[in-house]
Amino acid sequence: MVQYSILHKAYVKIFLHAAKHPHKPVNGVLLGRLSSGVVIIQDVIPLLHHWTNLSPMMEIGLDLAKGHAESVDLSLVGYYQACERIDDTALTPVGERVAEQLRSQFSDAIAFVIDGDTLGSGEAALIAYLPQPGSTSWRPQVLNPRAFAPGSQIMLVDPESPSRAVALVRDYRMHHEFGDFDDHLEDVTIDWLRNTAWLMPVYTLHAPSRAVDTSSIITRGTLVHCPALGQVNILRDYLLLIDDQGFITHVSPASSDSSQEYINQHESSIKILPPGSFLLPTFCDLHLHAPQFMYQGTGLDLPLMEWLDKYAYKAEESLDEKPDLARKIYHRLAQRLTEVGTGAVLLFGTIKTETNLVLAQEMQDAGVRAFVGKLSMDKSSRPTYQECSAEHSLKSAEDFIQRCKASVAEFTEHQRLVEPVITPRFVPTCSDELLERLGELSERTSTRVQSHLAESYGEAKWVKAERGIDDIEVFKKHRLLRRGTVQAHCTFLNPQELDELVVNQTAVAHCPLSNAYFSEKPFPLREALDKGLFVGLGTDIAGGYSIDIMNSMRQAVAVSRMREGVRAIEIGSTSIVGNQERSLAVEWKESLFLSTRGGALALGLENSGEFKVGASFDAQQICVFDFENSAGVGALDFFDVEPECKELTMDMIEKWWCMGDVRNRTGMWVQGRKLL
Repeated sequence: MVQYSILHKAYVKIFLHAAKHPHKPVNGVLLGRLSSGVVIIQDVIPLLHHWTNLSPMMEIGLDLAKGHAESVDLSLVGYYQACERIDDTALTPVGERVAEQLRSQFSDAIAFVIDGDTLGSGEAALIAYLPQPGSTSWRPQVLNPRAFAPGSQIMLVDPESPSRAVALVRDYRMHHEFGDFDDHLEDVTIDWLRNTAWLMPVYTLHAPSRAVDTSSIITRGTLVHCPALGQVNILRDYLLLIDDQGFITHVSPASSDSSQEYINQHESSIKILPPGSFLLPTFCDLHLHAPQFMYQGTGLDLPLMEWLDKYAYKAEESLDEKPDLARKIYHRLAQRLTEVGTGAVLLFGTIKTETNLVLAQEMQDAGVRAFVGKLSMDKSSRPTYQECSAEHSLKSAEDFIQRCKASVAEFTEHQRLVEPVITPRFVPTCSDELLERLGELSERTSTRVQSHLAESYGEAKWVKAERGIDDIEVFKKHRLLRRGTVQAHCTFLNPQELDELVVNQTAVAHCPLSNAYFSEKPFPLREALDKGLFVGLGTDIAGGYSIDIMNSMRQAVAVSRMREGVRAIEIGSTSIVGNQERSLAVEWKESLFLSTRGGALALGLENSGEFKVGASFDAQQICVFDFENSAGVGALDFFDVEPECKELTMDMIEKWWCMGDVRNRTGMWVQGRKLL
């Protein structure tokens, strides 16, 4: 039997149709496609509530529905109905005939009957029917696990779809906005084929504590960004326009003719930034283990492999067993990321698909741009926490990719903030067979890849002993070094191996704090940057204890200065006089680039990380000085600001970089949506 996966939009539409006509039988058809053994039910078209027999109106409605499905590159993959009596859950003879007709065109067609007794409970209220083998008779399916339970062959992409559908009816009365073909015949303005009127309330329900502001934004003030490594540009008194989809449409000095035209037309709606504040692109965190947020700042006295056994695997396994705990932790994680200005994050999850879908939903709900990785690992030092085979692991990865993409398919493209990532944990937990097939999967589906590479002496030595080659060669052999791959750490790579990453356009997540705890040597950041390698910063929660990328910036600079100190001493000890070699030290301006534009480029976000026309408006508002009261904000103190000074200086930005914290962050937006 194939699997069936129902998108949120499809479930809600079935629910609204039944709620619109609670005392009448209703029916409709399911739209979707078959992908890798899974029938993904993406949408539904409601047909009738007056004449639910095989009338001419039914035939016309079916033909129109089929034409619409083909126009959006979908097929009619099934049928649904609700009976007149609330306790009646039988598929009617008419329903069987329609379902059988659909099966003649789509062999894996399915039928659902709405369970009226369960409809308002917040539980999935659909009973699945499939034809009996060799027969045209359809019967309810008895599955183990039961339909819509974890691991079942019939699943909801969003387990909260039933409760959210109830809220749409109870709180928003959106069933009154819904219409079927019968309704359209009485009022031709009803768009029964699409039924899009309920979409905005659904988007709002994704984040009940934050209203979705889709209006245009006009801001005037100081912008700060890093268009190139080592370059910090202060754009004083600029006008910035953002459209209702969250893209920048204008960025120019306020004194320019084009800006003045906007100012004259929209002066009353312009947001003026205080003179001691500036807008900065949001931070990118290229390496964070979401389940390990559970025990952030714990057990850092152990070597890496022992720490993984004692803390990491145990915590990840517990979240896979306790979805409510996972939702609580991931909800708080999203809040923390917003507080510290992280607008894009590359996440390691757990091995269970459903837990990672919770993670994806929490990030989407919070408005954080997230790349979510379901761990692939068919080997482990913890027998209870591994996938049973390479084949099983591969199918799970494919399933997660499909369901993660499906979970945001209801949104327009600019509103889709989460993407799946293929995530072999690291070479010690993955067989060669699994790595080979994950490489094929990445190429076939154009899905990003992330892993750990050359992280510690013990890990590197273990891989060489078991596989006979270094782990970079393992990844290369299985086509997992490619554009769209981010490898964390890379501290034990030599110059030639760094060149391999450059050639293969593979990016590095530099995690200086966790390297201090779990790697015996620092990452050669200066050398990597000089080679043109894509590098961003990562917090590596919980190998690193701070979730704030500002600390990662500071630590990256500090480690690089220590490396330069060691180099200088070594040069002096060999009596090399007047050596003009490039310093290994990285300065704060370069680290600010790595945390914003550099991180965005490493993630493949070409239109993010700087202020330019066409870029996504992913920004944070930073306040460093209150000119009205001549006082610094938060931890910042200034004693030499001249009374006549009324504008931001580079020294003020540097002080914020060194000492600033969450108290300086007064606003945050991702894709134009205000989060803070």
